[in-house]
Amino acid sequence: MDKFIWYLMESSVLLACLYALYVLILRKETFFSLNRFYLIAIVLFSLAIPLLSFDFNPAPAAQLPIRQLSEVRTTYYDAFADWTYAYQHTTTSTTANQSSWFSELNWTQLALWAMVGVYLIGVIVCLSRTVWTVQWIYGLIRKQGWESWDYLRIVKVKNPMAPFSFLNYVFVHEEMIGTAEFDHILAHERTHVQQRHSLDLIFVQLLAAFFWFNPVIWQLIKSLKTTHEYIADNKILNEGYSLVEYQTLLLRQLISNNSYGLVHNFNLSFIKKRITMMTNKKSGAMGKVKVALALIFTAGFSMAMIQCNSAAEESTTITSEKSTINNFSDGVKLPVIIGREGAYYATESDLLNFTVMNDRLTIDGVEHEVDEIAEVIAASGLTTNGIIALRVDQDQKMKMIRAIQTELRKANRRKVLQLGQSSLGQTVESPMLLPPMKGANLPGVPEMPHIDDAYAKEHDIDILKIFLGKHADMNYQKLTYDFVIDQMEKGKSNYVVSTKFSDADSYGTYLQNWVYIQEGFNQIYQERSQSMYGKNYLELNKEIPEEKAQYDAIRKGIPRAISLAEPDDC
Repeated sequence: MDKFIWYLMESSVLLACLYALYVLILRKETFFSLNRFYLIAIVLFSLAIPLLSFDFNPAPAAQLPIRQLSEVRTTYYDAFADWTYAYQHTTTSTTANQSSWFSELNWTQLALWAMVGVYLIGVIVCLSRTVWTVQWIYGLIRKQGWESWDYLRIVKVKNPMAPFSFLNYVFVHEEMIGTAEFDHILAHERTHVQQRHSLDLIFVQLLAAFFWFNPVIWQLIKSLKTTHEYIADNKILNEGYSLVEYQTLLLRQLISNNSYGLVHNFNLSFIKKRITMMTNKKSGAMGKVKVALALIFTAGFSMAMIQCNSAAEESTTITSEKSTINNFSDGVKLPVIIGREGAYYATESDLLNFTVMNDRLTIDGVEHEVDEIAEVIAASGLTTNGIIALRVDQDQKMKMIRAIQTELRKANRRKVLQLGQSSLGQTVESPMLLPPMKGANLPGVPEMPHIDDAYAKEHDIDILKIFLGKHADMNYQKLTYDFVIDQMEKGKSNYVVSTKFSDADSYGTYLQNWVYIQEGFNQIYQERSQSMYGKNYLELNKEIPEEKAQYDAIRKGIPRAISLAEPDDC
């Protein structure tokens, strides 16, 4: 939506600049046909040029770098098959959120939607006005009838009104038929019909409905109608009609009449301008120089705007790559990861906020040492199903993160919501279930086997080993995808994607690569979901029995088997 609003603004500014060029340079020149097409062309330019910076053919999600996937939705369906959140809010979380819904409203988005609402009302009103005008014209035709006059259709109007034309219809007061003035009027309106001036007005009026808020478009319509009159006047005089008689006729026809946007009135106001233009000298060499300068400026200005759009996009991309977007007052720069805008699926009592930066840990805003984690968790009342929301600066070294993970495993609080940000700075999430602590012997928690090469060979387990450090590598998504597809083709579900990192690695690189691996699985599930049910895997709701059955069928035999290596394996 914000892109659309920005497009409307950019298009309006461009139209204003190009129309100002017409007013300053071309309006007084006698190149009427050129002016006509220039006015129409700048409307098209103002619509098209801002779009040149838009990407209408984005690459498939699986092929895009992680920074470009801010709008791809992650899922709470599962974290290693145990942790599942199926787009649901519990009764408790709903109750907790009701008290704070007002404070959590996104007022910026609300204002944008209000602007869009006002904009749409304006569009509807303008389109309705145009439709009403067409209906009025054709109603007049049906009521009064018409007669063929060469290739023109003459509509004799009973009530006095100024002559006007629309498409190939010419509307004239019936008492004017057969008079000397009628020949002049018919010759004038014939020019409008021959040059299809009505089509110009229909086209621009329709566009004006979508840019009704821009006063320039309405001034442009007036200029276009005036230019049409200049063209018709010039044609009449070139055919040998007397200048004085024609000007006198214009003054006689100057009667009170409503002017409709889609028609050409014979006396369409601007009488003084039209008479002045008739007596002006034809534009000479200097006029041609002005036209050339105007066209050069138009082309140059258009190219400059395209360049500005490209530069703005490049700047945004560089900012995303460096992950310098920061929505937090504490200065934490979250890694840019795949995901959807964050909204926790847990109540306040089920969640603790961990923030890590510069080897410092804060829990719910209070600084603590890592070895105090278990004590803080116990005092907070966080249940074994509670969630740790982990916000870590992208440059934080993994040594401290490993220590925090170890303490969480010891305390059996293993559900971790790893937070990052989209390229637009929106909070996004990546769920993770830490493995049980080796040798902890916690009640109800199975002992996880130590999966090394010997264990894998003994139990016929295929292992894909991925190192999460050093640098973010999008190929890990494809590597995971190809590995799991190969296991499926072999009819095996006994496989593991084994990940590890070193203490010196940065958290930003670790999290990006972790999400790449997750997306390798999501890509497979999405393909199966589309193939089997024609649905989006990430939008299945496990609260609905039918969709829960579909979810299980999609994942059957394809576990999200990702392991995190123990420190002594790294």
